[in-house]
Amino acid sequence: MSTRSPLPKLSKSDAARFPLARKNNLRQLLLRASRVLNAQIVSALNGRGYDLRSTHTSLLSNLDDRGSTLSAVAARAGMSKQAMGRLADELEDLGYIKSGADPNDGRARVISYTAAGRKLMLSSFEVLAEIERGYGELIGQLALEGLKASLKRLLDALDLDSQALEE
Repeated sequence: MSTRSPLPKLSKSDAARFPLARKNNLRQLLLRASRVLNAQIVSALNGRGYDLRSTHTSLLSNLDDRGSTLSAVAARAGMSKQAMGRLADELEDLGYIKSGADPNDGRARVISYTAAGRKLMLSSFEVLAEIERGYGELIGQLALEGLKASLKRLLDALDLDSQALEE
């Protein structure tokens, strides 16, 4: 038996506001834009012959150039080590990453790009540039550059020390 108090009822005006407030807040807009962009990138890469799923980008986009521990990549992506480990296994089977024991901590797993993984990432940057050109045509190049600059300023101002995220 629950000891929580009953939830308050929504007024008619709150009920009417709810769908728009939910759909058009900054968090939802950024999440939706990120999902759409990610899907476009993965689709284009698949069209170029890469075997990739949208979930794989959680690992690939959070992996340092020189390699990272699985724990660090998982923390950056906001995922559990177990879920990230499954993605790492899939990407290793596909030949895009390799893994090995961390020389500083035998319990940790270090993952890094293979030559094929670096080629995949370079292709993804080309695809992203093509998509951004298309976005510039849709909303105007100045608006797109302003959006990117604003997001960068916001993220720079809010950025937490990456070490704190990896702990």
